[in-house]
Amino acid sequence: MTDLDLRTGTTPPAQPGVGGGWRTPAGLYRMISSPALRMILGWDLPRYDVRVISRRPGTVCVEVGSGGGFYTTALKAHLGTGSTLVALDPSPSAMRSLQQRLDDSPGARMSYVAGDGCLLPLADNHADILFYGYSLEEMPDPLAAIREAHRVLRPGGELVLFLWRPVFTRTRRRPVVAVLDELFERRHTAAGPQNIRLVYRKAAR
Repeated sequence: MTDLDLRTGTTPPAQPGVGGGWRTPAGLYRMISSPALRMILGWDLPRYDVRVISRRPGTVCVEVGSGGGFYTTALKAHLGTGSTLVALDPSPSAMRSLQQRLDDSPGARMSYVAGDGCLLPLADNHADILFYGYSLEEMPDPLAAIREAHRVLRPGGELVLFLWRPVFTRTRRRPVVAVLDELFERRHTAAGPQNIRLVYRKAAR
């Protein structure tokens, strides 16, 4: 077993709860989103990262925890016309700002929702893809968020998670991964010194 405890079937049973993480202040988004800074530090570059997400015409993708929109522009372009991207974040002001920036940019049709990632304001079996770009670890109840993801994702749909290792420590991560492996089929795992990327599929009925 690796030190990440990420192999299917090796994680211990989930505990009753997982503490919420530190939320990135909105004022930091511009700095941490700088392409030059990220290149120097070896951090993620959105236009490359979103390629892990499947692209099919008519897809409904929900970005849970859009925040300052670090991945949203790249997601919109990647999904392309004919698909729908729902940007969801608990901050109404962040959603208004994102809408002003992105409404005229090319790509998927956009929808902006101010909502709670632990209690998604979406219907059952609504989305083809759910994407969490370093947002799950900031939520007050990651286990509730994962169960909500299972409810909202359609059978056969795709769940993509990017996790920030320094914040989502192994102790916090174990019960979350256990619930993920219980509810979904693991399709892909990639782990680096700073991040973990997981792709799951909800079993078809």
